[in-house]
Amino acid sequence: MSGRGPSMTSPKALNAAEKQAQALELRKAGMTFQDIADKLGYADHKGAHKAVMTALRKTIQEPADELRKLELERLDVMLKSLWPFVLKGSPRHVEQALKVMDRRASYLGLDAPKQVEDHRTVTLHVMAERLADDLGMTPGEVLAEAEAILAGVQEASA
Repeated sequence: MSGRGPSMTSPKALNAAEKQAQALELRKAGMTFQDIADKLGYADHKGAHKAVMTALRKTIQEPADELRKLELERLDVMLKSLWPFVLKGSPRHVEQALKVMDRRASYLGLDAPKQVEDHRTVTLHVMAERLADDLGMTPGEVLAEAEAILAGVQEASA
């Protein structure tokens, strides 16, 4: 064994999955979690609740995983069809291949996180630069003056 835990196809795992599916069906039929626990042999309503939630997650996750797999296969087919032209140096095909590769990397989460600037800060600095020109001050002096004005307003309202 590899130390990763029991196999997803072990008799124990398969039995648990079947029991979770039964719990979900019973819940859909209107049974309470305690009723489900009593019927399926869970220790208490919490065990039945956990089984139902696990079954629901699997119901949603498995189709999403299959869709992701299908989309990646489609992207692979597209890239494979473009590759001979990329190797010949066709600029149009290189551009198309890069778009496919970018989409694939995005799907797989391979891109580094994008940094997002706070536009309020950028706007404040742009405004300070414009005012500095009009007032014959440096942008830093304008920002310092604005902070002093704000501090005064806050003190007056306190």
